[in-house]
Amino acid sequence: MRLLLNATNGTLETFGLLNDGVSAALDAFTNNVYEDMDHEWLYDDSMDGVDESAVGAALGVAPMAFKAWFTPFNEGRYVHPSAADEPEGAAQ
Repeated sequence: MRLLLNATNGTLETFGLLNDGVSAALDAFTNNVYEDMDHEWLYDDSMDGVDESAVGAALGVAPMAFKAWFTPFNEGRYVHPSAADEPEGAAQ
C-alpha cells in the first residue's frame, strides 16, 4: 500500500494533477486505510523483533512475522479464502 500511495503521489504530481483537493483526499485515505500503523515498523530496522519483545507485548504490537500477515486481529473478521490457512492434512 505504501508503494502504491507513493507512486500515486508521484504520478499525480508529474502530470500536474496533485491539487489541494486531491492531496486532501489521499491524506484522508492514508489516515483511514490502516487499522494501526504497526506495519510501518517493517521499514525500520531498529524495530526488528519488537513484536516478539516485552515492550511489544506492553504496547499491544501485532505479530509481524510473514505467517501472521493475513491473520485477522479478532475472530469476528472475514478472511478471504485465498488468505485462509488450509486445514491440517488438506494438502496431502
